[in-house]
Amino acid sequence: MARYPTVVKALICFCTISLLLYLTLLPGFSKYDEPQQNIPSPKRQADHTADARPETDLSATHGYSLTLTIRMAAIPKLVQRLYCIFIRSATLFWSPKLGPTISLILDKESARDHRFARKLRQKEKELGLKFDFLYEPLPDTASGWKPQGYQRQLWSSFFMDLSVNASIIGWTDSDAVFTTPVTPENIFNGHRLRVLTFTDMKRMHKLRWYDSTLKAIGKAMVSDFMTYFPTFVWRDTFTNCRNHIMKHMNVSHFEDAFLQLAHLSPVNIIMNYAYYFEHDRYDWHLDFKKTLKNYNAKLPPGVNIKPSENKPDLHVTIHESYYTKMPYPLLQGYCVAKRYVGTLPTSCQKFENVTNFQLFEFISCKKAVKAHLSPGTWCSGNGRRECIRRIEAHYKNVKKYYNLGWYDLDLRRMTAVEKVARRENITCPNIFQLD
Repeated sequence: MARYPTVVKALICFCTISLLLYLTLLPGFSKYDEPQQNIPSPKRQADHTADARPETDLSATHGYSLTLTIRMAAIPKLVQRLYCIFIRSATLFWSPKLGPTISLILDKESARDHRFARKLRQKEKELGLKFDFLYEPLPDTASGWKPQGYQRQLWSSFFMDLSVNASIIGWTDSDAVFTTPVTPENIFNGHRLRVLTFTDMKRMHKLRWYDSTLKAIGKAMVSDFMTYFPTFVWRDTFTNCRNHIMKHMNVSHFEDAFLQLAHLSPVNIIMNYAYYFEHDRYDWHLDFKKTLKNYNAKLPPGVNIKPSENKPDLHVTIHESYYTKMPYPLLQGYCVAKRYVGTLPTSCQKFENVTNFQLFEFISCKKAVKAHLSPGTWCSGNGRRECIRRIEAHYKNVKKYYNLGWYDLDLRRMTAVEKVARRENITCPNIFQLD
């Protein structure tokens, strides 16, 4: 009888070891059937993390961390755009409650980029913004890239998840000018991220984005997503899309796929992938010049945009380098916002009765006029009333968050940016005089 305790002890020991082995070997569980493999992110080479901070209101972002993200190099043209277009508008219209830092992905091997980051870090208090500097090494495959700078930007666009730690990446550019205070409702519909596009089928075929997207993901383009900033993307969508591309193109390394993709548009590849494979994670607002029936007739069999995906939604930025209409978007955006939250400044009196339809524009120039105001689109004909309703609803939200202290619309923030820029021998165009 004395041997039974020994047997019991041995059995307990065996079960414990088995359980530990099971937990160690248990494979990761993914909600999505495709792709099946996720590549873990390596350690980030950054000055500080872009995780949620005390300034962030996680209730507004549904518990997710978020960062605006720009891939750039510290060349004079891009630095001027960053100060005079992006930072000057972000300091007025982007609240740290949404995401306390702006992530800048720079070239690791560039001494100029590191100097630029050190200087900008010293000016954070003056600018009223915090930055997260991330350094990306030049990949081995870059030796054959022509032109290298542009190809490197395209390459980097597929790897933002390996630099940024936040759950949501607000993918934007240095020449995106904010035209209104951004509210959570501009980013989320429930737990889904808002997506809005304007599609000209002739354009996406002419630029051959259709061909490269089809080759990359095995699916035809549903829409042209190179039509708005920021593009808010779940961080793991980048990972999942890369994995899908490698699987579809039957390669072991992403660079082998990248070298086969000519005339590519990363945002179109990634967001068309999301439409097909992560559809329910995003809130789709797709516009085009055709009726929904006629547009769907041009899509591949089995692909149909639903009426609920054709509803209007407004932009919060304009692509300034490709927008030539007056008044300047930052001027009109500031003045109209002030009208809704308090006393209209004297310099803004001409905007007293203006409906800010620039919130339904992104690009407007001689070579490309692309807006939701052209015939057959959201805001044309009878749709104009719905667009006005959505503009009014947006500014009601702006007033709510203004009263909560998310924004102060103090133009001294903008003039502070201009002063910092001047010390770097950068002169920003004058927009208007303070009252």
